Amino acid sequence: MVRHIAACAAALAALAASPVASADNWPSRPVTILVNGGPGSLPDLFARPLAERLHHALGQPVVVENKPGAGGMLAMQQLKSAPADGHTLALVTNAHLVWNPYIFPALTYDPARDLQPVSPLAVIPMALTVNDKLQAKSLDQLLALARQKPGRLNYASSGNGSPPHVLFEMLREQAGVDIMHVPFKTGTGALNSVLAGDTEIYFAGTALVEPMVKEGRLRVLAMSETVPDAAFGKAPTLAASHFTGFEGAVWLGVAARAGTPDAIVQRLNEEIGRAQQDGALKQMYASHGSLPYHLAAAAFAQRVAAERDTSGPVLRKLGIKPD
Repeated sequence: MVRHIAACAAALAALAASPVASADNWPSRPVTILVNGGPGSLPDLFARPLAERLHHALGQPVVVENKPGAGGMLAMQQLKSAPADGHTLALVTNAHLVWNPYIFPALTYDPARDLQPVSPLAVIPMALTVNDKLQAKSLDQLLALARQKPGRLNYASSGNGSPPHVLFEMLREQAGVDIMHVPFKTGTGALNSVLAGDTEIYFAGTALVEPMVKEGRLRVLAMSETVPDAAFGKAPTLAASHFTGFEGAVWLGVAARAGTPDAIVQRLNEEIGRAQQDGALKQMYASHGSLPYHLAAAAFAQRVAAERDTSGPVLRKLGIKPD
């Protein structure tokens, strides 16, 4: 009996000590960052410079593994199945951590239960643009036109459940207008359709539409947030037009497996914050039309939870489904 009690006590002590020990020794092998996108995709372009800087900071290789497909489910499922030891991470967006449970009926992971927010990386400003031949010169005029011709106007997106689709549906719901959705397989396909006049409206990242805005082929009616770019500087924000929930609406971040020791999450968060101060990294962010964005891990988790509370009922009501 004495030996049994002693063995149990030793096991409990080892169990209690294991997260601290793993945090002290972390990372003890290469770290993998899973990316829902192929080489050269926007998430990949953020992940690789970050991996390089984390490699120097952590003293272990940091490898980017591309896992595109299924709205991020392949990457998130692999993260869910990984040990909760901080050696497997994923580049995530609010789609992965907030929207997907309301869009994919057979989601293979629960973001609230299976994933741990570590740090945001960047906000992707969104521009509400229209074909330059459309009569509307402002958001108010666009909405007035939509009310005059319900179901006659249409907007393009890069696919069902994509940020341009989700965000425009949320805007359409708030405005109470009937505008038809035309999904494409890629952002480029959606953009080309608006330029050709086959569709009329596109709510897209500034980096994608900036050249056409400068050429006058697209007109900007509103922005998700103010950006330091003359091409978009005169357009009002959606918040200024009394539409809520769009500032910082598209973001990139890093997540770990739920249960990862707090000390590892904190270390990762701090190292990501330091990497974001690098001048070359800031230039890279700007070249992709993004704004650096950092929060403490706890604050990031709070933001994610708050977005679930606010976006969930709207997305459930809209009934958006994947392609």
